[in-house]
Amino acid sequence: MGNLLTTLTKYPRFLLGFILGIFISAVRPLLAWGRRSPTAAVALIGAVVSGLICLTQILDAMLVVSGEA
Repeated sequence: MGNLLTTLTKYPRFLLGFILGIFISAVRPLLAWGRRSPTAAVALIGAVVSGLICLTQILDAMLVVSGEA
């Protein structure tokens, strides 16, 4: 039973490491691109904000949280 529990605890750590690895691999070039010019940094911030707004709107439409159908 102890072997099973140690094996099961490895999966969340692997998933977290995998997601963080993808995030870091995607963000590192964008940060380097944003440091080169202030215009690129503003565009990058605008893209992130608009992406978060879009994601929020999509999740709000999918998961009717407010109780309105």
